[in-house]
Amino acid sequence: MTMERERYTMGYGPAAVSLMGMRRAQTHAAFIVPHLKPGMKLLDCGCGPGTVTLGLAEIVAPGEAVGTDIEESQMALATENAAKRNIANARFEAASIYELPFEDSSFDAVFMSALLGNLREPVRGLREAFRVLRPGGVIGVKEFDHGGDIVYPLEPAMAKYDELYNRLRSEFGHNGETGRMIGALLLEAGFGELNMTATYETLSDPRVLQSAAQVFIGLLAEGWSDAFTSRGWATAADIQDMRDAWLRFAAFPGALFVAAWCEAVAWKRA
Repeated sequence: MTMERERYTMGYGPAAVSLMGMRRAQTHAAFIVPHLKPGMKLLDCGCGPGTVTLGLAEIVAPGEAVGTDIEESQMALATENAAKRNIANARFEAASIYELPFEDSSFDAVFMSALLGNLREPVRGLREAFRVLRPGGVIGVKEFDHGGDIVYPLEPAMAKYDELYNRLRSEFGHNGETGRMIGALLLEAGFGELNMTATYETLSDPRVLQSAAQVFIGLLAEGWSDAFTSRGWATAADIQDMRDAWLRFAAFPGALFVAAWCEAVAWKRA
């Protein structure tokens, strides 16, 4: 059976993978950690290179953490990362959130981050997570909400970059402001006992901003430049302006980049 795939706007080039690989359970999944216990079996959907999964695996040990992603190259990278960290209770398997290859009620906990905003049918994905979660099990969802992002200074070329990124997401059927919707989506999928929070991921250290700017520029090189120009949304000169603007942003004294995230914990009623 062919795996059902969504078009992932970020792609899987070095810049995108670097961005995903910065995330850790201690920070990115802190909101669900109090609800996890040793011995649990946990599923991380859309795990990318597995850096969050591996931290969750350490928390539920001697239980098991299973990471899934539609991109097989990410599963190979995640497996490699597990071996490097000598974490034996984590495994990774290519799978679509729409068709998880697990029995009903297989897991005690489910985690997903930056996944629902990359789905045409987020409730369908959550219902599949509901299916594989045991009664009484917990789900933790973390989702970006670009409507709450803060960037200073924001040059016109950077604003255009953001506009075209969101336009591309929309073309793929994905909502860049899914974060604010996760509570309603979880309830629609059948979950209850909902608890929601919101956090800011703040980048202000000059070295971190330099790295972030290189990631944003790298995304242009890894496909966005062609995507924007081939659709007639931007010219080659526009793309160069975007690159230059990100470099100036990273060098600006007191520059600030803040990404808004919404988080929710909910349960499958016993």
